[in-house]
Amino acid sequence: MPHDPELQDSPADNVIDAGICNLRVMYKCGQLSFPVCLTLTVRTNLRGVHMSRLVGAVLRNSQGGAIEDALRSICRDVNRTQKDCAVKCEFQYPVGDQFMGVSVEVEESGPIKYGFSKDGIAACPCSKMTCGIAHMQRATLRLSLNSLQIIDFRDVSKKLDSCFSASLTEHLKRDEEAAKILDAQNAPRFVEDLVRECLKLFPQANRIEAQSYESIHSHDAIAYWDRERAKLF
Repeated sequence: MPHDPELQDSPADNVIDAGICNLRVMYKCGQLSFPVCLTLTVRTNLRGVHMSRLVGAVLRNSQGGAIEDALRSICRDVNRTQKDCAVKCEFQYPVGDQFMGVSVEVEESGPIKYGFSKDGIAACPCSKMTCGIAHMQRATLRLSLNSLQIIDFRDVSKKLDSCFSASLTEHLKRDEEAAKILDAQNAPRFVEDLVRECLKLFPQANRIEAQSYESIHSHDAIAYWDRERAKLF
């Protein structure tokens, strides 16, 4: 008896990208295991995507070395039966007692698209100048860039920390807390300064954003640099 063709494989009128998102799995790298959230898409001119094959490819490549290599392996696995697989992976990467938000987007070949997000402390230069005390608040730096090489996440985290007036720490004794405050007071930076400091360290960036969660206002302060927009000036 002939095998009936699967419904997904019937022809369709248009080429579209389709797949799955919010797939959460644990990725194991050596002794470190951490949860990741994945989006996988393929390009198809057929009625539907074989989504179970996407999940299967993820499960077969959920441990190894660098996460970038695992994502490339997922793409190769999927591309055996479907076309032009692209994968985006998002997770919180532990560095000391803090976490850095990371996103990694890959296809089977070509550049890796990275996104990073890190919190720190910003201290206001204006109040420092007028009254000798810089009002302080938490701030966030977001960085996006492309790379042909795998990037060292710990190096990125260290560089992002250096852009702030001071870095964040969870457990502080009183004398340590005082030292942290003085560190921030001694390096007051506008939200604009955070972006410019980051650009010095990542001149290959596509976009850098900073947001300061203001401590004496109900609004926040933002600044950003975008490579395409910068070309207009």
